[in-house]
Amino acid sequence: MSLHLSGLTVFVPSTASAEICARRIAESGALPVVGEISSFLSDAKLESPYSLAMIPADLDAADAERVVQRARELRIPVDDRRSVGTRQTPTSSDNELGTVTLVGGGPGDPELITVAGARAIAEADVILADHLGPFELAETAAEESGAEVIDVSKLPYGKQVAQEQTNQLLIECAQAGKNVVRLKGGDPFVFGRGFEEWEALHAAGIPVRVIPGVTSATSAPAVAGLSLTHRGVNHDFTVVSGHVPPGDSRSETNWDAVARLTGTLVLIMAVKNAPAIATTLMKVEGGKSTETPVSIIENASMPSQRLLTTTLGQLAAVLRTEAVKPPALFVIGEVADKHMQLG
Repeated sequence: MSLHLSGLTVFVPSTASAEICARRIAESGALPVVGEISSFLSDAKLESPYSLAMIPADLDAADAERVVQRARELRIPVDDRRSVGTRQTPTSSDNELGTVTLVGGGPGDPELITVAGARAIAEADVILADHLGPFELAETAAEESGAEVIDVSKLPYGKQVAQEQTNQLLIECAQAGKNVVRLKGGDPFVFGRGFEEWEALHAAGIPVRVIPGVTSATSAPAVAGLSLTHRGVNHDFTVVSGHVPPGDSRSETNWDAVARLTGTLVLIMAVKNAPAIATTLMKVEGGKSTETPVSIIENASMPSQRLLTTTLGQLAAVLRTEAVKPPALFVIGEVADKHMQLG
């Protein structure tokens, strides 16, 4: 559901997802006010300071009905973010646990998600989604079936929703009996924190289902016309996260060993640290040559996809002059010089 709320004041009841709901409202140009329901109900003014009341997906059913009733009295509209099936009087079955499905969304293009993944999104009551995944599918589910969409993006060097907050939202929505989908870009278990989410849900006794996705580590090169392996060139490829640079105390990567690998190297989440990584790969004894081919794939599978080619020695300069932005992926090695012309 897309709201155009520029300049309007919106009341958001205080729940676990209120902060995220408020952020989305603010992005629409409105002024969100997060508060206790009691303050909304006790407002005796005939003219409400609010232009809209929102009901988050995780608001208690009884409280939701109280908000709806008060909004009618104040003659203001309600944006009910609960799924259609929950907008009714609670029954004894409301105490049954829901389920959470961890869905991999592929590299970004909505058409590249699996059939099972698309079906799970269409049938969901609540969808917690990343912007690196096919967010359009979540918005379509909201429009067609009334699914609640919660944005829990972790944008590189931008907006961040804490993983602990995401875990808690998953648990609370499932405990409310909802059919919950956690939609991620790529595959949830390739640098996607899928196991962390399973751990939190398992500890809370929530049933979990997994629908794998096509990881961007392999799909991004393919849609850009690159093959990570080629007969007579290499028998292996290695995928490394570059979100922590070499030499950082948090790094869990043996960069010296990576530098000496003879196969293809794929770097993800490495835009910021790629220059430092390139320097390390070249300075290690027995490491890579400055002339090692490099391909950079930006916004893979999307209309704004861009492919840049360079060498390891020139990588830092190209990143600077071309103003490369995340999401981008790096393919390093001989195969980076072999491009397919795709129709």
